[in-house]
Amino acid sequence: MTLPTTFTALRAAAALCACLLAAPAVLAQPMPPADGPDAGPGFEQPDARAGGPFGPFGGFGGFGEGMRGAPPFLRGLDLSEEQQDRVFAILHAQAPKRRELHKAERKAFESLRELARAPQLDEARASASARALGQAIADQELLRLQTGARIKAALTPAQRAQLDAPRAEKRKGRGDKASAREKQREAGQ
Repeated sequence: MTLPTTFTALRAAAALCACLLAAPAVLAQPMPPADGPDAGPGFEQPDARAGGPFGPFGGFGGFGEGMRGAPPFLRGLDLSEEQQDRVFAILHAQAPKRRELHKAERKAFESLRELARAPQLDEARASASARALGQAIADQELLRLQTGARIKAALTPAQRAQLDAPRAEKRKGRGDKASAREKQREAGQ
């Protein structure tokens, strides 16, 4: 080993030691207080009972402010309390079916994963598992569409128009681009 290489290796070792010595000091930050009067300003304890992101029913909390837990397509709509209650009831009623379909999908996927690891492919089991996975995904999509239709039925005509406005704008933009491309093709010929 030459002298410059030795110095470079020593510098690298010294830098590594400095990092290792500094790491505990950086990571030893105090934890914020749990809650209560001495919780400190701006500290808010997440609580599922308060309708947080995982809410009291495992995935969709009370909608309240900001409609946390509501389907994303409802963001920006000003729903009445009665409408929020109806949306909540719809989502709550379909939750067991959604859970059942998710479990069926996961089971079929795991079965396919096991078959992929096997030394030899069992065509019949693979075909059955693939069909089960496809059916679970199809059933989930159907449930999603049915749920969306039920939720849209709870909206006023003005809210449905507000919901459909961005889609119409996108379609209009696509149509303008397509007609511009068509004109360019015609001009090029």
